[in-house]
Amino acid sequence: MPISSLGYVVVEASDLNAWNNYARDILGVESNRVGGAIELRLDDRAWRIRIEQGPLNDLKAIGFETLNAAGFADVLAKLDAEGVKYTVDLELARARGVVELARFTDPSDVPIEVFYGGTSIFQKPFVSPVGVQGFITGEQGLGHIVVAVQDDVEYQAFWNKLGFRLSDYIEFEPMPGLKSKVTFMHCNPRHHSLAFATVPSPKRIIHLMLQAKRLDDVGLALDRAKKTNVPVAWDLGRHTNDHMTSFYMLTPSQWEIEYGWGAREIDDNTWTVERHDSMSIWGHELKIKPEDRIHG
Repeated sequence: MPISSLGYVVVEASDLNAWNNYARDILGVESNRVGGAIELRLDDRAWRIRIEQGPLNDLKAIGFETLNAAGFADVLAKLDAEGVKYTVDLELARARGVVELARFTDPSDVPIEVFYGGTSIFQKPFVSPVGVQGFITGEQGLGHIVVAVQDDVEYQAFWNKLGFRLSDYIEFEPMPGLKSKVTFMHCNPRHHSLAFATVPSPKRIIHLMLQAKRLDDVGLALDRAKKTNVPVAWDLGRHTNDHMTSFYMLTPSQWEIEYGWGAREIDDNTWTVERHDSMSIWGHELKIKPEDRIHG
């Protein structure tokens, strides 16, 4: 596939100090101030999540990675074929610490940055401030991101053309009167790197998932969140489609991070697309309804 993984996410936040504390004390990742922003490190890469100062409190860009220059050129050729305008930005590439980068917007006006050659600092091992053993990244990338879109059929068709493959769907009723269809797509063995839904949302981003290497780190993160009054949006549970055991909590910017463990992986030679009518096998009790949230 031309795109190999979710490489990074850039968000804008009004309170960088709150994010710095949240990243270190709750997520258990390294947090470094770089050029007026905060960069979060959770593996051998220099950073995976960048938080920039600003009032948006929402997604600013999704960074999708290709393995090399050939993959990068392949993505640009596909964009040309679809008539999608893009900008190859050398200055932004240097700022992101990558070799080459192109920027465009997808059919739901989500800013996308496709790149290759991210900065690795494996010579300086990742050290969690709270003892998290580590996160599943490598060929599977950062994790997964879920976004609100305008037209899920058009959105799926667009990402199909850029090489993503359908994993499955979940059609369910997360709360009385609200029906939701979520589409899950993959570009490597991770069950999904990108998911999306046509749901009413004040923000582009619905959630970002981090996958811990051990179940205990999920439980410990849940304990840390509850002890420090970080709002838990969905309590501990296990998903029907990717089998992830996880919980969801609000970030200082009032969107969710899913903190999970144990997702199954996809082998495209044997994978069968399925439709699920429930989000979870067990658990994931809704704790905070959308109307009860502060949308900053």
